[in-house]
Amino acid sequence: MKWLLLLLLIYTIFFAPGKGGLEDPVLNAYLSGKMDSQDPLVTMVFSFLGIFPILWTGLYLRQDDSAVPAWPFALLSFGAGAFSLIPYLFFKGKGKRNRPFIKKAGRLLSARFIAYPLIALTAALYLYGLLFGSLEAYVSAFYESKLVSVMTADFIVLVIYSFWWIRRESPGREFLCLVPLAGALAAASTSRAQKPKENPSS
Repeated sequence: MKWLLLLLLIYTIFFAPGKGGLEDPVLNAYLSGKMDSQDPLVTMVFSFLGIFPILWTGLYLRQDDSAVPAWPFALLSFGAGAFSLIPYLFFKGKGKRNRPFIKKAGRLLSARFIAYPLIALTAALYLYGLLFGSLEAYVSAFYESKLVSVMTADFIVLVIYSFWWIRRESPGREFLCLVPLAGALAAASTSRAQKPKENPSS
């Protein structure tokens, strides 16, 4: 995982195309509430990055017994995505702490009554993006907007990280993650919260 994080950082800092900050056309459109002015594929991926943190907050909190608490990293993921999630693997420490309330909150966030509506929302976003979106428009936005180029890389990393995590937490269910986001939500809601094997460098 450290190599995945390193590649993401290098790409974001040195290679991600497009205008950033206040010059970013997509960011400006979203900040002004004009989401319908953007291509549906762009909005689909952007929205996925708003759902992923809910998934990861559940996964992290229900196993939050390391020396360094996981919940700050999980909460930061609502704004930073994989940039805050993966570093937890390297900073959590080897000691143990009992956090029953945090774990209970994590199990609640991974429960089916929360996961299933999120899966339905994800499916609706897939239909919206794939039926009405344009790959050509997405590629154009990718090269014009730093937000789109970085969020695309972030999305890919989160999909890979989901597969890695579920494979270690619940072997046999990782194949569900081949359907990005929706599959990980399904796997998390039907799996036991077992501690993944410790091997963050893989």
